Amino acid sequence: MFRKTFTLLVTVLMIFSATACGKTSTDGGNAEIPESAEAVETTAGAETAENAEAEVENTQSAETAKEAVQDSDADSDAEAVADTALEDSATAQTHPEAESHPSEESYPNEKEAALAALSERMEKERETVYVYRDFGETDNHYTQKSKMAGIDSDLVKDMDENWQEDPHGGSSCIRCEQITTAGDWGGWLFLNGYLPKGETVPSLNDGSTDGQGLDLTGAEKLIFYARGENGGEKVEFFTCGFGYNGETNSRMVQYPDSCTKRSAGVIELTDEWEKYEISLEGADLSYIVCGFGYVLNDRMNGDSDTVFYLDDIRFEGDIAAAQEAPVMLRSYDTENKYIKNVAFSYDNALAAMAFLSEGKQEEAKEILDAFVYAIDNDRAAGTGSAAAEASDAGVAAGSALNPKRVRNAYAAGDISPFPGWESGARLPGWYEAEDGTWYEDRYQVGSNVGNTSYVAMALLQYHRVYGDEKYLETACSLMDWVILNCSDGGDGFTGGFDGWEEGDPPVVYPFTYKSIEHNIDAYSVFDGLYGVTGEERYQEAAQSALRFIESMYDGERGLFMTGTLDDGVTPNTGVVVLDAQVWCQMALRDAFAPYSDALQVVETMKTPKGGYPFCQENKNGGWWAEGTAYTALMYRGIGENDKYEEAMEALISIQSDGGLFPAATVDNLSTGMELFDGSPWEYSKDLHIAPTAWFIMAANGFNPYAFD
Repeated sequence: MFRKTFTLLVTVLMIFSATACGKTSTDGGNAEIPESAEAVETTAGAETAENAEAEVENTQSAETAKEAVQDSDADSDAEAVADTALEDSATAQTHPEAESHPSEESYPNEKEAALAALSERMEKERETVYVYRDFGETDNHYTQKSKMAGIDSDLVKDMDENWQEDPHGGSSCIRCEQITTAGDWGGWLFLNGYLPKGETVPSLNDGSTDGQGLDLTGAEKLIFYARGENGGEKVEFFTCGFGYNGETNSRMVQYPDSCTKRSAGVIELTDEWEKYEISLEGADLSYIVCGFGYVLNDRMNGDSDTVFYLDDIRFEGDIAAAQEAPVMLRSYDTENKYIKNVAFSYDNALAAMAFLSEGKQEEAKEILDAFVYAIDNDRAAGTGSAAAEASDAGVAAGSALNPKRVRNAYAAGDISPFPGWESGARLPGWYEAEDGTWYEDRYQVGSNVGNTSYVAMALLQYHRVYGDEKYLETACSLMDWVILNCSDGGDGFTGGFDGWEEGDPPVVYPFTYKSIEHNIDAYSVFDGLYGVTGEERYQEAAQSALRFIESMYDGERGLFMTGTLDDGVTPNTGVVVLDAQVWCQMALRDAFAPYSDALQVVETMKTPKGGYPFCQENKNGGWWAEGTAYTALMYRGIGENDKYEEAMEALISIQSDGGLFPAATVDNLSTGMELFDGSPWEYSKDLHIAPTAWFIMAANGFNPYAFD
């Protein structure tokens, strides 16, 4: 992403200063917004209708999710109405209620494995600070690369950070090449860089400005893996030391690293991967701009073309900043580059409520605190015409007339921006090596009613159990955003929008259809907020959503339709989906009695193996773990224990050894919907945290839609 090349000759070995500049590449950094409509192109959308938020989260098509933050074309078809077809399925979910308990301990071993899997996912994000984990991952730090060169900078070749032949771990490693000749030297520095507010291209550090170094206090060592092309290659590897002369340790810039260079010394590599460590004992690591680097010269290797490889570069220890960082859980274990960096908001809200259902307050709080951080530090804060008008009128941010928003997704892991990067909470994306560009998906950076309601639901559930007004206030602000931005004067709420309202000018794709799933979620949360606050606007909003839900019931067919077409009025009579039936029961509960025929539809959708698909047609076979888990929970809530147990047994049969569940039992589970380019929206067998969270809630009898 944002590749930029500098060339400068340096005659003194290992000068760590602004003059040792090279190229930059931000393969895992935080992408900025497009500056104009010309900066974006169309991304995943659904054919029209199904009003289910098409999460690129689940798309397997390589071209469905491309939104270039830079150098792309924005004259895309803004119509992608059901760009939202996936998210719907991921937006409407279950609510806490334990009306029927098959047993005090329902599937305890499997539940503990699922809980451990979610907990370990959080812990792993806090155990290390990666310099390089895999190409383009948002876990990577020190993403800006600076070339050091002696006489001839052309002898120091660009690193290939996406070398896929024989990596140590993951799918890629770094290939390094350098030609050494008599009297010459060179290498690369891995720097933090900085990004001024409003800019889209990061810059290299020059040591003239404070606040651009990471605090790695508590790190005990830097670990990395390396191998030579043939064996016998000699390289010096190091960390820290930015702004100091590499030979004399004399300070050369105003704001250098808090520690001089720590080196592994000159290492002779083998042709096999070997683990190396650099001890950081006693080092002041409170301000580190240079996370890693290497150098080689003719004295080490003579006149030669030296090729070697690096992988899994990381700091380990009780790193205070990592322990305290706002962290979101990665949604999928996948090699799909469009979603591998993504922590979907719906998924993380589910995980928080799964922890709540088990009484794990601290784990739930960690996720919810990350949401509060993300919402309070959104890079669009204060932008857009509505925000500007509210600010001019003296209306405080977060109030009913100037509410805050939550994105559909965030970067997996630590969502706080790198020091010196004025870019707000980090958003997901992927790096295209071919064109040197970091892309964002317009759906992932957008906001819709379903995801917004789910995050508010999790915040309100925490407040219900443990209190803390900040969670209630944030939930209120999010749902005020729904009222302000997704009301069209009729019953129910429209879908929300994709895109970048923070663009100059804004690049936004509003949705005018209405989704039953979104409105189920919104109804439940509005009703819960009214019960807590007594605010009439929430009662009115709940009743509006409820009237819309009831209008979507097709009495002749005995089922709930998915929502409306683009006009916000005409029912979409197409695909019949599982969640529209199940979530209505979970949200309406006793008031669901007039619509009980919809559960007959659910029963007809059950597969021979006891699982439930996304849609009634289910043309590719297989079943959907997430839907099966919330259907199990629904059956438990109404006392249908045999059906509950059958669904849970089906889930247990596909639970991974690590405790997670796959999204589906086949790699092409059909949703019955299409993306904007005509390709099918499908789920794969990638492990996914959403069904894992639903399984936990089902085992605990916790209905997230219930607030009484």
